Amino acid sequence: MMRRAFALAVLASVCAHAAAAEAWHFSFGDRQPAAGHTAVRADMQYDGKRGYGFEPGAEVRGSTAYLTSDRPFFFSADLPEGNYNVTVTLGGNEASNTTVKAELRRLMLERVATAPGATATRTFTVNIRTPRIPAAVGVAAGAVELKVPRETVQEAWAWDRRLTLEFNGEHPAIRAIDITPVQAPTLFLLGDSTVCDQPGEPYNSWGQMLPRFLKPGIAVANHGESGETYRDSLTRRRLDKILSAMRPGDTVLMQFGHNDQKQIKEGKGGPFTTYKDEIRNHVEAIRAHGGTPVIVSSMERRRFDANGKVAPSLTDYAEAARQSAQELRVAFIDLNAMSKPFYEALGPEKSAAAFAEPQPGKADNTHHNNYGSYQLAQAVLTGLRQTGLPVASYIADGYGNFDPAHPDPVAAFAVPPSPQFTNERPLGDEQNASAQGYLFTYFIGNGEDGLHLAASDDGYHWEKLGQGRSFLKPGIGNAKLMRDPCIVRGPDGVYHMVWTSGWKENNIGYASSRDLIHWSAQRALPVMAHEPGTLNAWAPEIIYDEQRGEYLIFWASTVTGKFPQTDGSSEDKYNHRMYATTTKDFATFTPTRLFYDPGFSVIDATFLRANGKRYLLVKDETRNPPRKYLQVAEAPDLQGPLGKLSSPISPPGVWVEGPTAIQVGADTIIYFDAYMDKHYGALRSRDMVHWEDVSKQMHFPDEGTPQRVRHGTVIAAPKELLDSLRRTK
Repeated sequence: MMRRAFALAVLASVCAHAAAAEAWHFSFGDRQPAAGHTAVRADMQYDGKRGYGFEPGAEVRGSTAYLTSDRPFFFSADLPEGNYNVTVTLGGNEASNTTVKAELRRLMLERVATAPGATATRTFTVNIRTPRIPAAVGVAAGAVELKVPRETVQEAWAWDRRLTLEFNGEHPAIRAIDITPVQAPTLFLLGDSTVCDQPGEPYNSWGQMLPRFLKPGIAVANHGESGETYRDSLTRRRLDKILSAMRPGDTVLMQFGHNDQKQIKEGKGGPFTTYKDEIRNHVEAIRAHGGTPVIVSSMERRRFDANGKVAPSLTDYAEAARQSAQELRVAFIDLNAMSKPFYEALGPEKSAAAFAEPQPGKADNTHHNNYGSYQLAQAVLTGLRQTGLPVASYIADGYGNFDPAHPDPVAAFAVPPSPQFTNERPLGDEQNASAQGYLFTYFIGNGEDGLHLAASDDGYHWEKLGQGRSFLKPGIGNAKLMRDPCIVRGPDGVYHMVWTSGWKENNIGYASSRDLIHWSAQRALPVMAHEPGTLNAWAPEIIYDEQRGEYLIFWASTVTGKFPQTDGSSEDKYNHRMYATTTKDFATFTPTRLFYDPGFSVIDATFLRANGKRYLLVKDETRNPPRKYLQVAEAPDLQGPLGKLSSPISPPGVWVEGPTAIQVGADTIIYFDAYMDKHYGALRSRDMVHWEDVSKQMHFPDEGTPQRVRHGTVIAAPKELLDSLRRTK
């Protein structure tokens, strides 16, 4: 997923482009634009100085009067905070079907069809916001307390001074975009992960779908956030942000409950005490600023009894919301009640079609997908129409009379998914999280055979997958080897793999896959080609840096004469240091840099996470006197600086390589290749200080044979993926 990290200081500045005019007119294509219009060509990637352009990854092609693509693309323009009417002119020389989403996947236009050579013009109203809270009556100046890195990286598009539009569908084609600031009424949303703008597929919320069902002239400002409660809305100042922007007559829909439930177990509140008090605080504050509050009860989770009826899990909170609405004389939408016949209409099994499925066959029984949230948005609008509030006049014609017992057919749903994908589950409601197992990537022999995989449900007993077959044969590099394979799953849902492609190469291998069975074309990444005297590029590792929204790739290389030769040198002429590059799209890479120099020959570095902290694990490659052991250092930031190295943690006298680690319950397990003894071993710890050798408890496939596991990488993996791989022959 494309991400954009930002700083509040940058957001507080007013860009020159936005200040220069009150309206923005963009003409797409190669023709000379009309007076007052700005030309946008296919090669115009977003640039901060220019203030507009296509987001990275766009593959648009041009004509004289429009731009189009065979895949979704994003266009951004810098704008001040506020509400805007956006008019798009769509259509090209071939038939197209264009869906438009704004900011974080808010559905604005659904499947606008144009015949070859025809055009279509549509207008919608969108809200742009920043975290800054200006001083207002009863509201102190400040800023929303954003969640880091979730809201500053994955969800940055929801908070920057920029309008981002996604053009999706079959041959989406854009001719013009006109953007005009407008003093339109705002429909504010407050809620949890079932309401907020979710950053990536397969997750979605009714709040993201709501704009599609409203007429132009009203903006939806979604201030919901994953994992939150009414209490969080107050402490993180989300309500204050709304109050600072609210105009008389604006409406606020509020839906919390899923995460508020946890306050009972924690002894910090309950539905008929603190929950109702916090609702009252919100209602009184909104009314004091001229707004209209609407309480929405939380939809149910997907749980059925033996009779095919929904087994309630939020009864008390739904009742507390209902009571609050009655006592405070506030409009009420009973989404809890409407969600039950919706789920029951689909049935215990088929109702999974309304919920996110981050891995094949495993539904998240709390969070919805596009279809489910599309139906719930219609339920919310039906409840809104029934309140009789003025805001209901903005409901689009033909909507607002949804019968949850007769939802739209699943097969007829056709809103195209966004290209962003995440395997990061929304925050909160952890008891419904998907189960997982463990996946081991490794090579055998010298690496001629390629990628091998093993699986485990407990981290101790490993079975080879595919009956020991190679899942990817090496095809790049002079030696055409695939040693030291390292895999990470990115937020786009794709597995990215790097490997050592040969003993004397200045490049490393790269390929990607969604299922570990079907792979992209292999590529040689020339990471050390720029450095004369490079002898090798060994044991590459890849990790996703959530803080920066990019992948960090690092490896060991010897550059002749680069570092002093000492008694700590490794064998032969090698004297390794760790080097690194970063990338967001695997198309462009930052210049290679020295990543880690501990003052001795170092190799086989890898990161691990334990007890809420991150650590770097390295091997000391010193031969004289022999060390060949593992050490760890704290790594508060993946890209440094790093903490002090620990004392050796691997078994005394054992030469090891290829460390990799995973969290199994409360234990951190480090696996290592005891290559001189020709077996795989493991260490276990609960505090990262005291380590226990548990090698004898481990069961690896083909131990004691030429097919034994060599230098692998372990990752957590959904059991559904592992089951799919187990069926592969």
